[in-house]
Amino acid sequence: MLRRDALNRKPQQRMADYSAEVERLSDLVDLTRELINATIASRGVPPRRFTPTPRPVTAVDRLRRRNREVQHRSLVARLLPHKATTASQPAP
Repeated sequence: MLRRDALNRKPQQRMADYSAEVERLSDLVDLTRELINATIASRGVPPRRFTPTPRPVTAVDRLRRRNREVQHRSLVARLLPHKATTASQPAP
């Protein structure tokens, strides 16, 4: 259920290549895209969705995501017992 985006995932930036300058440039790119969308929306046209600039994923981020997935599967197993067999299986 939560792994759907894993199939469409783009390669992440390596932590070794990431610096404070790259972070600021990524923030500027994202803010510029938001401003473009706001300008488009002010003209009454629905703005396009944009994907934020990729950021590196740390081991802590991966651990937090894995914990959220385990909690989600546990909650699904408790609330929807008929889905417990598929919800309790580990994600690939």
